[in-house]
Amino acid sequence: MLAMISACTSVPEDGPKVRRGDSLGELIDREAEPEPASLPLTPGQDAASFVGRDIQMLEAVVGMAALIRREGPNEFRRYDLEQCRVYAIVAGGLVQTLTTGPLVTGETAPTLPTCTAGM
Repeated sequence: MLAMISACTSVPEDGPKVRRGDSLGELIDREAEPEPASLPLTPGQDAASFVGRDIQMLEAVVGMAALIRREGPNEFRRYDLEQCRVYAIVAGGLVQTLTTGPLVTGETAPTLPTCTAGM
């Protein structure tokens, strides 16, 4: 009788990883599988392509500003993206300067093409 019980619980070496009906085992196997390799993202545009252009051109790529500080006719704008922050100085509706910064103080800031990759 012991041989029959052990035969029910054993898995053949060339068989499936889990016993039939073992939903927890199937879940663990599915979650433990490595994630498929992601495709490399296409780099975004260089910062120079936005300087001197309308701010709406930049916002078409990075979205709306998380922070806008107005000082007379000029503005400072901060955009919070997944990989970095983008800082723009705007005068008369045109981008004057464009830089990037890290999300966490002390880390290295990625370039704008890296920061906006895949956008």
